[in-house]
Amino acid sequence: MNSGSRIGRRKALGSAGALLLAVGLAACSSPSDSSSGSGSGGSGGGGEGLPDTVTLMAINGLTGPVAFAGTNAQKGYDLAVEQVEADGLLGDTTIEIEYKDSAASAQEAASFASQAITDQKYTAILGPSASAQSTAISPLVDQAGIPTVYVQSGSEGVVTGDYTFRLTPPAASYFDIAGDYVEAQGVKTASVLFNSGNPTLVQLGQDSVPALAEDHGFEVVSTAGVEATQQDFTTPTSQIAGDDPDAAFLMVQGPQYPVAITQLRQAGYDGVLVGMSAAGAGNLSSAGEDAAGFVWPTNFTADQEGESSQAFVDAYREKYGEDPNNYAAEAYDAVWFIARGLAEADSADRTALQEGLAAVAADGFSGAQGDITFDGNDARVPGVLVQWDGSREVPLSTDGS
Repeated sequence: MNSGSRIGRRKALGSAGALLLAVGLAACSSPSDSSSGSGSGGSGGGGEGLPDTVTLMAINGLTGPVAFAGTNAQKGYDLAVEQVEADGLLGDTTIEIEYKDSAASAQEAASFASQAITDQKYTAILGPSASAQSTAISPLVDQAGIPTVYVQSGSEGVVTGDYTFRLTPPAASYFDIAGDYVEAQGVKTASVLFNSGNPTLVQLGQDSVPALAEDHGFEVVSTAGVEATQQDFTTPTSQIAGDDPDAAFLMVQGPQYPVAITQLRQAGYDGVLVGMSAAGAGNLSSAGEDAAGFVWPTNFTADQEGESSQAFVDAYREKYGEDPNNYAAEAYDAVWFIARGLAEADSADRTALQEGLAAVAADGFSGAQGDITFDGNDARVPGVLVQWDGSREVPLSTDGS
């Protein structure tokens, strides 16, 4: 699946503060002390100026089980494209984003990445949401030296070298706020159910939750894995209900959440339920009141505080007539990150862009997710705890208030 998005290039701005967009909204800051050249055509080396056109390839699952992430990410990409154009950060240069649908296939994702590597018209890659696809791509892009910016893909083996970056903070990096919450609820025992086909969810289920237990004074009494596409959780939910722990941690794919939660409640379990960010993006809507009270930590929610976050939310609502989710916010930040890197490098050369991105990462910036810092090439944010109230997600303090 291919489509195009373009960013107009006008005079680059050097301010480190929030920029006033043509749509009248405050946007994120531009890289400080950057300037844009007047180069035209080609992908010349650093300092030669940006060409007329910079082409990115976006590889993501736009169909299949992770399509909810890929399609929402595309909305974030498109909004950022419009805002960078309105801002004028890149002067007269246009950026074209070509969208490729990798569905659920790591092999297809690697094939698209290989195409981007060999075709010099591609300056960078916007990487997949699924860890299994991203870990297949990262060794290729790092060896070839093409900057690749991922969203989601929270497992190890994604950020592997100088050319791989991730704009979604790994869930494990802010998951401790869930520990603060369950401790405040008086949780002493917990069960864990995780998707064994997703590296991020395996890490959360087998490593992060046990670490929380040690740090926050509760015991994990049972752990069970389920298949990647499983939609019947009768056996594991019956076991959890029988064990009757104070809390159940559900580390599953987004579409699996409503079924798992509903079957847990039908089995008679009424304890604390904790998940992760895949529970967002409207995935709990079909569970309705059965999921009321379900809590998860996330890197973004539409109601979080912060000027740059709310500027993004306002612009997204105006464009799409709905609230953004974390997938859209991360993708929006990824495009702005690349735009800043291009302005910093004043070149579309792959090596120059990598250096520009590294410079932007060293300083951090304010985006849809709030104040973003980096651990190397890996983004970090404080995280937000949210709760499903039966119809929507709302921010929640770690003590449950």
